[in-house]
Amino acid sequence: MPLAVVVTGANANDGVQAGDVLDALVVRPPAPDHPPAVPDDRSRPTAQADGAYQNRPTRRRVADAGFRLRPARKGKTGIGKVRQSVERCHNFFAQFGRIRVRLDRSRRRFLGWCQMAACVILIRSGFVR
Repeated sequence: MPLAVVVTGANANDGVQAGDVLDALVVRPPAPDHPPAVPDDRSRPTAQADGAYQNRPTRRRVADAGFRLRPARKGKTGIGKVRQSVERCHNFFAQFGRIRVRLDRSRRRFLGWCQMAACVILIRSGFVR
Protein backbone atom coordinates (compact mmCIF):
# COMPACT_ATOMS: atom_id res chain seq x y z
CA MET A 1 0.00 0.00 0.00
CA PRO A 2 1.32 3.47 -0.80
CA LEU A 3 2.34 5.28 2.37
CA ALA A 4 4.12 8.17 0.68
CA VAL A 5 4.00 9.83 -2.73
CA VAL A 6 6.84 11.88 -4.18
CA VAL A 7 6.74 13.52 -7.61
CA THR A 8 10.00 13.98 -9.53
CA GLY A 9 11.08 14.88 -13.02
CA ALA A 10 10.97 12.31 -15.79
CA ASN A 11 14.70 11.60 -15.71
CA ALA A 12 15.17 11.45 -11.93
CA ASN A 13 16.83 8.34 -10.55
CA ASP A 14 14.69 6.41 -8.04
CA GLY A 15 17.52 5.66 -5.64
CA VAL A 16 18.36 9.34 -5.17
CA GLN A 17 14.78 10.02 -4.02
CA ALA A 18 14.92 7.68 -1.00
CA GLY A 19 15.41 10.59 1.40
CA ASP A 20 12.43 12.49 0.02
CA VAL A 21 10.23 9.39 0.18
CA LEU A 22 11.20 8.71 3.80
CA ASP A 23 10.58 12.35 4.74
CA ALA A 24 7.12 12.17 3.13
CA LEU A 25 6.04 9.11 5.14
CA VAL A 26 3.05 9.66 7.37
CA VAL A 27 3.66 6.40 9.27
CA ARG A 28 6.69 6.44 11.53
CA PRO A 29 8.27 3.35 13.06
CA PRO A 30 7.38 2.92 16.72
CA ALA A 31 10.06 3.74 19.26
CA PRO A 32 10.98 0.72 21.39
CA ASP A 33 10.09 0.87 25.09
CA HIS A 34 13.46 -0.53 26.07
CA PRO A 35 16.07 -0.27 23.33
CA PRO A 36 18.13 -3.46 23.16
CA ALA A 37 21.83 -3.34 24.01
CA VAL A 38 22.61 -4.92 20.64
CA PRO A 39 20.33 -3.55 17.90
CA ASP A 40 18.42 -6.30 16.11
CA ASP A 41 17.63 -5.52 12.47
CA ARG A 42 14.64 -7.88 12.51
CA SER A 43 12.78 -5.72 15.03
CA ARG A 44 12.54 -2.80 12.58
CA PRO A 45 9.54 -2.35 10.26
CA THR A 46 10.23 -3.42 6.68
CA ALA A 47 10.11 -1.05 3.70
CA GLN A 48 9.76 -2.79 0.34
CA ALA A 49 11.29 -1.11 -2.69
CA ASP A 50 12.50 -1.53 -6.25
CA GLY A 51 16.01 -2.72 -7.04
CA ALA A 52 17.11 0.88 -7.64
CA TYR A 53 17.20 1.40 -3.86
CA GLN A 54 19.79 -1.32 -3.30
CA ASN A 55 22.96 0.66 -2.58
CA ARG A 56 24.89 1.56 0.56
CA PRO A 57 23.90 5.24 0.92
CA THR A 58 20.22 4.42 0.49
CA ARG A 59 20.37 1.50 2.91
CA ARG A 60 22.10 3.74 5.48
CA ARG A 61 19.46 6.47 5.04
CA VAL A 62 16.63 3.95 5.45
CA ALA A 63 18.27 2.42 8.53
CA ASP A 64 18.72 5.89 10.07
CA ALA A 65 15.00 6.50 9.54
CA GLY A 66 14.23 3.34 11.53
CA PHE A 67 13.29 0.95 8.74
CA ARG A 68 14.76 -2.22 7.31
CA LEU A 69 15.02 -2.05 3.52
CA ARG A 70 13.90 -5.01 1.48
CA PRO A 71 14.48 -4.19 -2.20
CA ALA A 72 14.00 -6.54 -5.10
CA ARG A 73 17.35 -8.08 -5.95
CA LYS A 74 19.10 -6.89 -9.05
CA GLY A 75 19.46 -9.55 -11.70
CA LYS A 76 16.39 -11.49 -10.57
CA THR A 77 13.47 -12.01 -12.92
CA GLY A 78 11.01 -10.33 -10.60
CA ILE A 79 9.24 -13.49 -9.51
CA GLY A 80 8.93 -12.87 -5.81
CA LYS A 81 6.80 -11.25 -3.17
CA VAL A 82 8.87 -8.07 -2.88
CA ARG A 83 8.88 -7.29 -6.57
CA GLN A 84 5.23 -8.19 -6.98
CA SER A 85 4.02 -5.92 -4.19
CA VAL A 86 5.91 -2.90 -5.55
CA GLU A 87 4.75 -3.54 -9.12
CA ARG A 88 1.19 -4.09 -7.91
CA CYS A 89 1.27 -0.65 -6.29
CA HIS A 90 2.51 0.86 -9.57
CA ASN A 91 -0.35 -0.88 -11.38
CA PHE A 92 -2.90 0.52 -8.92
CA PHE A 93 -1.70 4.01 -9.77
CA ALA A 94 -1.76 3.21 -13.50
CA GLN A 95 -5.51 2.55 -13.24
CA PHE A 96 -6.00 6.29 -12.87
CA GLY A 97 -5.66 7.68 -16.39
CA ARG A 98 -4.69 11.15 -15.26
CA ILE A 99 -1.70 9.70 -13.43
CA ARG A 100 -0.72 7.10 -16.02
CA VAL A 101 -0.32 9.85 -18.62
CA ARG A 102 0.77 13.02 -16.87
CA LEU A 103 -1.45 15.78 -18.23
CA ASP A 104 -0.74 18.42 -15.60
CA ARG A 105 2.38 20.52 -15.96
CA SER A 106 2.10 21.78 -12.41
CA ARG A 107 4.07 19.59 -10.00
CA ARG A 108 1.83 20.56 -7.11
CA ARG A 109 -1.38 19.71 -8.95
CA PHE A 110 0.00 16.36 -10.13
CA LEU A 111 1.11 15.54 -6.57
CA GLY A 112 -2.44 16.26 -5.42
CA TRP A 113 -3.85 13.82 -7.98
CA CYS A 114 -1.33 11.18 -6.88
CA GLN A 115 -2.21 11.66 -3.21
CA MET A 116 -5.91 11.43 -4.01
CA ALA A 117 -5.30 8.20 -5.92
CA ALA A 118 -3.32 6.83 -2.96
CA CYS A 119 -6.28 7.57 -0.67
CA VAL A 120 -8.66 5.78 -3.05
CA ILE A 121 -6.29 2.79 -3.22
CA LEU A 122 -6.12 2.58 0.59
CA ILE A 123 -9.91 2.81 0.94
CA ARG A 124 -10.52 0.17 -1.74
CA SER A 125 -8.02 -2.19 -0.15
CA GLY A 126 -9.83 -2.12 3.19
CA PHE A 127 -6.71 -0.75 4.89
CA VAL A 128 -8.69 2.33 5.98
CA ARG A 129 -12.26 2.02 7.17
